[in-house]
Amino acid sequence: MSTVNLPAAIAVVTPQALRPLRDGFDTPRARADEGLVGDDSVLRRYTAPWLPMVLGGWSAFTTLVLVDHMRQSISMVMAHRPNFNEFRQLTRGMIIAIFGDSEQVEEQRVGAWNAHARLRGVDADGREWTANDPDLTSRVYTVLMWHLLAAQEKLIGRLAESERNAYCADAVRTVGHVFGNPSVLPVTYEQLAAEYATVLKQLTVNPEALAVFQENRALRVKDVPMEDLVRATAGLLDPEVADVFGIDRSAAVEFPRIDLAAVTEDDLLPLACLSR
Repeated sequence: MSTVNLPAAIAVVTPQALRPLRDGFDTPRARADEGLVGDDSVLRRYTAPWLPMVLGGWSAFTTLVLVDHMRQSISMVMAHRPNFNEFRQLTRGMIIAIFGDSEQVEEQRVGAWNAHARLRGVDADGREWTANDPDLTSRVYTVLMWHLLAAQEKLIGRLAESERNAYCADAVRTVGHVFGNPSVLPVTYEQLAAEYATVLKQLTVNPEALAVFQENRALRVKDVPMEDLVRATAGLLDPEVADVFGIDRSAAVEFPRIDLAAVTEDDLLPLACLSR
């Protein structure tokens, strides 16, 4: 069947269809200083294009729904804020941590800490937790950075081992500073991979997780159906995660490769444009 004859329900997902998400994640402003890393950072260079950030953010969110304390946290927030989308909040936070100046980063860090301090629950073993507990923030950080880098390497190209390690080190300095406890986070690619493998073994599949994902995939963000992101990120998901949610990884959407030497400001996150 040609793409022309595809029914509307499975229309082709294109970068242009997802573009409103690019314009809705961050508000650029003149930076007062360089921020936590320099503009020559491999992390900043690879995170500047908006499409991998959007795709990596959603595939990370999909996996995080199966991290039980994260699923509980999302449910708590959505109970008070209908149509709240944690995917957008997480992605925006990463962008500010990586590209913001010192004042922006500190505002994001304090805001995240205060919001997480209000999120409390009990795990399957009866232990109480808050969303600021180091082992829990480490899991969230690991999933975020693993999926972000996976999306970037798929669309931009694989980094050399030394560049992967530099990327991971700068991620701890930025995203880790905002969302976690940097002293306990993986600072090399090998450590990140090992930590992610451990997280995958601890995923929690239950009716509550399925309900949270179904509610979020039915949302529209910046008038973009999140169902489009479900299809666009199918190939970025681990098989065990895709199977839980009935996502067909064989129907993954392929996007054009990104040449960092040829990108224009339209290809970049608004806040990243200030780094050029």
